[in-house]
Amino acid sequence: MKLLKSLTTVTLLTAFTVSLPTATIHAAASINFKDIRGHWAETDVQIAVKKGYVDGYADETFKPEQNVSRAEFIKMAITAMSLKTLAAPDKPWYEPFIESAVTNGIHHYEDYTSGDINTPITREEMARIAVRSAGEKNTDALKWMYLATSKGIINGLDNQGTIGEDQPTTRAQAITVIERMLKLKAGEKLPSDKYATSAAEILWHKTNASTMAPEYFGWAIENNIPFEFDKIRYEGIKGYSETEKYIVVDMGDPTDPNRKLIPDTMRWIMKVGNERTATQDVPTNAYAFLSFDHFYVESETPLKGFLYSYLSLTNLYITGDNIGKDGMLLDVTPYAESAGEGPVIKFGRTTLPAGTHDVRLVTGQLVPKMKGIDKNGFSVYKNPAQGLGEKGTFIVYESVIDKSLGGK
Repeated sequence: MKLLKSLTTVTLLTAFTVSLPTATIHAAASINFKDIRGHWAETDVQIAVKKGYVDGYADETFKPEQNVSRAEFIKMAITAMSLKTLAAPDKPWYEPFIESAVTNGIHHYEDYTSGDINTPITREEMARIAVRSAGEKNTDALKWMYLATSKGIINGLDNQGTIGEDQPTTRAQAITVIERMLKLKAGEKLPSDKYATSAAEILWHKTNASTMAPEYFGWAIENNIPFEFDKIRYEGIKGYSETEKYIVVDMGDPTDPNRKLIPDTMRWIMKVGNERTATQDVPTNAYAFLSFDHFYVESETPLKGFLYSYLSLTNLYITGDNIGKDGMLLDVTPYAESAGEGPVIKFGRTTLPAGTHDVRLVTGQLVPKMKGIDKNGFSVYKNPAQGLGEKGTFIVYESVIDKSLGGK
């Protein structure tokens, strides 16, 4: 696939020309490509062709679903931003664009650890270049997709927020991302795809707390407070215990793609007066904070009341009923837990027969959305795997409630 213009149709800022592939000659004045009519990227393709940093094919097609190489995407980005290039005689056509990208800080020679410059560029690699082009500084290799989605540069591939970070980039996607990148550089605020950002945050640091519950964790993300998942795993003589991810689900949104992660056996503890009821029903004004726990243990004797590690919110305590007369959540629920074939509600504790056990389960809490919390700060705590000898409870994430978003 060759998306670059011929020698006779490219004019560079430095007043010289570079020999480029010649298979994509198409007059920029005619942009009625027969294969983009009704395509989701039709408008962006037309804009990009008018600007002159990409063109179509001689058969009056654009081939929007064809993959883009790393070299081709860099060429498009450099040309779209009108960045200076220098001649590179006797070198491959892409060399001036690569050198310009490195000089301008949007590409590093060590970025690609496999393949070569002609390998199809992945969506994550595209995100890295686009985010750098928009002026963002970042040294965390797992954060690029989060930065790109939260800034509105990249959206999900579907209504589930699928980010497809390791999938190849198409011509249509490349054009759309470059156009958004240019808008962001011009100072325009772009709309973002919440569930794509949620998925990208999970990819980054195994939680989507700041995206899904900004009144609780927005401050932490804005102030670069890390979610310390490196503290999560504990290894003892008989086995280990860890939390694999910490997911927030908006129970007021039936389209939240993470609702499918809530086990059918999950039951929530509702407290009204002196009664506590284990129920599957969840008020709509609630976030479900889910700790996905995993432990492995070997024992020659039964383990009664075995305590494994899990994550939970602190500074959120029940002081009365947690359900109001209108059925809405007033305060945080005690923990809910799911394991095996039926519900188990035991606060991070389970009983095991003698033998080897490799168990995954989900613990969680319901938290009111936007109201009902009277503390100014709170944290995510790691509760110790006491059954394996771990001692001490410590913070893995801390934040301050954003009262401007409704937290009290």
